[in-house]
Amino acid sequence: MNQFDLVVFGASGYTGQFVAEEVARHAVGSLTWAVAGRSAAKLEAVLAEASKHVGRDVSDEAGIIIADVEDQASLEQMCSVASVLLSCVGPYKFYGAPVIEACIAKKCHYVDICGEPEVLENFEEKYHTAAEKAGIHIVQSCGFDSIPADLGMQFTIQKFPGFITQAESFHLGNNPDGFALHSGTWKSLVHGLPDIGQLRKKAAGGAALQWQGPKLKPRPPMFKLAESGCWAIPFPGSDTDVVRRSQRARQDAGEHPVQYGCYLHQPSCIVAFLTLLWGVFIYLFTRTGWGTRFAENHPSLMSLGGFSEAGSTREQLEVSSFSTTFYAKGFTDKSMVSPNAKPDARVVTRVSGPECGYIGCSILMVQCALCLNRGDLPNRGGVLTPAVAFHGTDLIPEIEKAGVKFTVVETS
Repeated sequence: MNQFDLVVFGASGYTGQFVAEEVARHAVGSLTWAVAGRSAAKLEAVLAEASKHVGRDVSDEAGIIIADVEDQASLEQMCSVASVLLSCVGPYKFYGAPVIEACIAKKCHYVDICGEPEVLENFEEKYHTAAEKAGIHIVQSCGFDSIPADLGMQFTIQKFPGFITQAESFHLGNNPDGFALHSGTWKSLVHGLPDIGQLRKKAAGGAALQWQGPKLKPRPPMFKLAESGCWAIPFPGSDTDVVRRSQRARQDAGEHPVQYGCYLHQPSCIVAFLTLLWGVFIYLFTRTGWGTRFAENHPSLMSLGGFSEAGSTREQLEVSSFSTTFYAKGFTDKSMVSPNAKPDARVVTRVSGPECGYIGCSILMVQCALCLNRGDLPNRGGVLTPAVAFHGTDLIPEIEKAGVKFTVVETS
C-alpha cells in the first residue's frame, strides 16, 4: 500500500499550483495526496495558496516530498510512496525521461500534460514494453493537449448514428478579459518546433492505417469553415498525433480507424493570416540553437504578448472558457461504405469547459489520475494515449461532474 494516492510533482510551478488546488478539491474521505518539488518552502506556499481557493486549510492533510529531476534517487524515493504521479515538470523533452524511469522502477502510475509530439512518440517507443511489464500506466497528454481531442473523438465515435469514417475538430477559446500563456508553456513550444520534421518522417514511416470510406481531404493553411462561418488554421499541438496513435490502437484491436483533422478557430481572416505568418517565422527562427535560446529567453517579445513570465491573472482565467467542436461524417450502414461513396450520416459533438490552459487542464489531468487510482482499467499497462488507457472506464462521466462537458449538438 502506497503512502499517497496522488503526488503532484512540480507543484510550485505555474501549472502545478492549479493542479495541486484541483487535487485538494477532490481530497475528501480516504484519498491521500502530496506535493513534490525541490523547495519545501515553496511547496508550503503552494498549500497555503491552495487553502485560499478550496475553502479549507490543506496544509496538514497534504504531504511534502523533496525531489529533484536531476537526482534520480530522490525521484525513485518519491515514486515509491505514490500510487499515481502527476508530473507538471516540463519541457518533457528535457525532464520527462528520468521521471518516467523512476515510475517504472517503483511501479507507480504516471500522467502528465505533455503537448510535445516528438516526445510522445519517442517515449512510447522507448518505455512501452518496460511499463507494460511493470504493470503500470504511463499516460501522457492528459491536459488540454489532448483530452478534448482524444476523448472527444472517442465520444464522437460512440455517438455516431452508423459507421463513422472521418471527423474534424475545431478549438475555440473565449477570453473576454485578455489572456497570456505562461512562459513554461512557451519553452515547451519553442523546443518542440525543431523536431517537427523528424516527427513527420517517423509518421510517414509507420504502417499505413486502413482508412474506410472517402479520403478526408487536407484543408488549406487557412480557410473559412462553412458550418460556423469562422476562419480556421491547423492546430499546432499534439492532438493530431495523439488521436492518430489511438486510431492505430483501434485498428490493432480489430476496429476500423477514423480519419481525423484538428484546427484552431480564428476571429477573422486577417488574424488567421497573421497567426500563420508568425508561426512560420517562429518555426524558421528556432531551427538554430541560437534562435531557440533567444526565443526561450524572450517569450513576450517573440510571441507578441501571447506568452509571458507572469501568465494570465486569476481574474482573466476565471472568466475564460473553451470549446472543441467535432464535425463527423460516415454512413448509416456499413454496407454502403466505399472510397467513392458520399457519406449520408453526420454528427456534431462538443467538448466545452472553463479556461483550457490551466483551469480546464488541471481538471482533466486530475480526473485522469483519479481514474488510474481507482483501477479496473481495460489493459495491462504501458505507454498509452488517454483514449486507449481509459477506454470503457467512467472517466468521461467523472470529467463532466468536474465541469468539462461532452455533448451531442446535432445528428443527421
